[in-house]
Amino acid sequence: MHSKLRRHRILFATGVTLAALGWVAPAVAQTADPEASSAQQGTADAPAPVQNDAAAAGPVTIGSTDVQGSDVVVTGSRIRGAAPVGSTVIGIDRKAIEASGAVTTDRLIKEIPQVFDLGTSENSRGQSGGNSNITFGNAINIRGIGPYATLTILDGHRVVNNSRSVDPSIIPSLGLERVEVVADGASAVYGSDAIAGVVNLIPRRSLNGVETIARMGFADNFHESQFGIAGGRTGDWGQVMVAYEHVFRSNLSGDDRSFFTSDQRRFGGRDFRSTQCNPGTLTVGGANYAIPAGGVTPATAGQLVRGTANLCEGFRGQDLFPETKYDSVNGTFTAHITDWLDAFGDGYFSKRSFRRLNGYTGATVTIPTTNAFFVRPPGTTGPETVQIRLDDLPNNETTGFTRSWQGAGGLRASFGGWQVQGQLIYGRSNDTANTPNGINTPALNAALASSNPATAFDPYGLGRTSAAVLTAINDQVFDAPTLNRFTGVEASINGTLFTLPGGGVKLAAGYERQELEVSLGLRRGAPSTVATYRDFDRQVDSGYAEVLVPLFGPDNAVSFLRRLELSAAVRYDKYSDVGDTTNPKFGVNWSPASGLLIRGSYGTSFRAPLFSQIYGNSSNLFVQPYADPLLGGTIVQGVALSGGNLDLRPEEAKTWSAGIDWDPLPNARLSVTYWNVNYTGQVDTYLADLAILSREAQFAGTGVILRGPAAAARIQDLLGQGIAVARGVLPADPALFIDGRTQNLGRSKTSGIDVLASYSLETANTGTFTLNANATYLTRYRSAITPAGTLVDRRNTLFNPLTFKGRASINWNYEGVNTRLLVNHVGGYDNNTLPNGAVQKVDSFTTVDLGVTFDIGDPDATRFFDGGFSVSFDALNLFDQDPPFLDFAPTVNGSGGYDATAANPIGRQIAVTVRKRF
Repeated sequence: MHSKLRRHRILFATGVTLAALGWVAPAVAQTADPEASSAQQGTADAPAPVQNDAAAAGPVTIGSTDVQGSDVVVTGSRIRGAAPVGSTVIGIDRKAIEASGAVTTDRLIKEIPQVFDLGTSENSRGQSGGNSNITFGNAINIRGIGPYATLTILDGHRVVNNSRSVDPSIIPSLGLERVEVVADGASAVYGSDAIAGVVNLIPRRSLNGVETIARMGFADNFHESQFGIAGGRTGDWGQVMVAYEHVFRSNLSGDDRSFFTSDQRRFGGRDFRSTQCNPGTLTVGGANYAIPAGGVTPATAGQLVRGTANLCEGFRGQDLFPETKYDSVNGTFTAHITDWLDAFGDGYFSKRSFRRLNGYTGATVTIPTTNAFFVRPPGTTGPETVQIRLDDLPNNETTGFTRSWQGAGGLRASFGGWQVQGQLIYGRSNDTANTPNGINTPALNAALASSNPATAFDPYGLGRTSAAVLTAINDQVFDAPTLNRFTGVEASINGTLFTLPGGGVKLAAGYERQELEVSLGLRRGAPSTVATYRDFDRQVDSGYAEVLVPLFGPDNAVSFLRRLELSAAVRYDKYSDVGDTTNPKFGVNWSPASGLLIRGSYGTSFRAPLFSQIYGNSSNLFVQPYADPLLGGTIVQGVALSGGNLDLRPEEAKTWSAGIDWDPLPNARLSVTYWNVNYTGQVDTYLADLAILSREAQFAGTGVILRGPAAAARIQDLLGQGIAVARGVLPADPALFIDGRTQNLGRSKTSGIDVLASYSLETANTGTFTLNANATYLTRYRSAITPAGTLVDRRNTLFNPLTFKGRASINWNYEGVNTRLLVNHVGGYDNNTLPNGAVQKVDSFTTVDLGVTFDIGDPDATRFFDGGFSVSFDALNLFDQDPPFLDFAPTVNGSGGYDATAANPIGRQIAVTVRKRF
């Protein structure tokens, strides 16, 4: 891949950039602005844009007035001292991070209503993007319009990913200064992926001392813990900070939650119980015979009754989410080398390990008459099959990890109000999931045919299969490791071009180069199988420019024109494999009166297809259960194909927004934004979509869904090509095929309204009260499965973006005691997967969280035992609200009796947190 040669070119380019900094800055050092501080990256002394009581109570908006006079670069813009013109920035500051009940950064961000839990989630993998989430990570999906349509960055620069997405838990929450979220298209500023928006993880640079945390949380059959320590030092010389955090979350088994069930009749739903039970059900000549409890032998064959079947839970032993361990370290440094030159850097190491129980394997197998334990129902002839759950085998288990690390460092020169900056970024990741006990189909068939009791498989419920045979039919491994390497070079210039009566005209411009290398691995078969890898690479060269023009400002304000700002940004990206693209963005801010801002933006965005989407880790067949509306919702076994697509094209979008920010009172703000996204060429995959048959008519003519002889022929053709079954046991007569490979089929039009409000009231005798509210209301979500297909209204339907989500809080701070009350609400929606066009109205889901924090002793104590403790008690889901009932069959990918994308199955959780600063 010529990676060594390319890396030499990158190092040479970086050296030239940094040398230019050293040459330019001395020549102008005498004119350097003594008040100028650093930009966002590497800032030791720049304050967070928002640090007030409202911000401490939860997410708030960051506007131009919040950063005026500072040198901070706010997410959504490259220009120092200015918020993005026309767009809203949602900020979560350090105090809000500490007040949250979330133990990891990804869960903290998912508390924002604009973030939907669709696709890349540990809770549910049944939506687009879910099948690629082999390590059960949590990525951010703003608006719910696409699992990879949100860009996650670290301190303004890109992060190595697992060739699919970035899990924000790579940064320990103890090492975060704040999180900024721009829920607006931003490819003109950041490039690929920023269609729905950007999440910027900003690490701590202001910590001066040591902080420790210990937290324990408990719920029914669930527990989690968090331990961490962070240390930092600041001074005239710069700053340094290192944070470490360990988090453990136990699994939650579906067996421990009554709402995760196949038999939903007691809730008013259907009965989805499976006939793949232990003991199972024989089928001869189209008639079923339930094997009695205790099994059946030739001597007791008379107990088999025609027309009977055993019914049981089809997903016994399956986890709702896996056991997970996190170990994360991050650090920052800034060194003031001279009064005009700084060195800066950041880095992290993260390992997230998981263990998931997938439940016991079910199968429908043919039993030859040669089977040593063969039993035939009296009076029958012909082939005999049995539907059985293989309880004699271990619970199907998947383990794995995501390990990644990255370092970034550079130099920044300040002169005459300008800054020139260059930095080098290098990171690597290793993503793997291993299933060590897959079914060995040839060995199972051989055991079914064996006439020797010592080597035969017993399907008749008496458990007579030998341990050696069980081991032989349960020894197939499946592992799909992904190795990634990322190298980036960034060079930028930022400053004031000239001054107008309304203020300085500012410019930010730069060049970026990305080198991406990925190895897609596959290990499938016997335990001795060695993983094989396919190597791919991509280079991206990018140039961007952004200008801010203040036509009216404090110095020339007139009636109805207290402030008028225009911005324009453009970015060109050239890819080595998928072409090039140019994306602009325009913004306007107009303030007709003090405390009132009217804003708007328009831009285009794009997303380059992922390596895993183009090439796929592997092509495999997966035997999966589908609810079939043609059979009244009966569960049928289908066969789905995974794999890539060499003809994938980039996704594209046009986005625009308009809104107001109003400060009606001191310490009060109301922000309202209307947003619109027109998304085309969406890459979809249906491997994990186990509700796909509810939309079968929309796939007509695509070949994605095949039935009957067409399905059987397609499956046989794939088997003949050497494509193997990776999960499950292939039915004797397969009648359903799903093409789950990635395709540029989708397009969508989405619009909605965001409302954020905050108010802080400081009283003379009763402390400070703060109210926060954040809600999103979807006005439209129309999508088509094919480019020429009719746009269908899918707003507020199952596994699609919902109409309303909101979160409100009240915070009372009085004499060292902070009390928090939060209400989380997800509106009701339609379950449109029922047979014959019927629709279930799913109830809304509202939970209440209560927390109290006691500050003990001197918060500024320098010795460990002098005080400075805080103790918090939190009750999440205080009233132990169960998720609303969902009339939907359980699946291997989440949901079933409840909606894993819209409700948390944990229930009431009690947590105690101790923090210490010294």
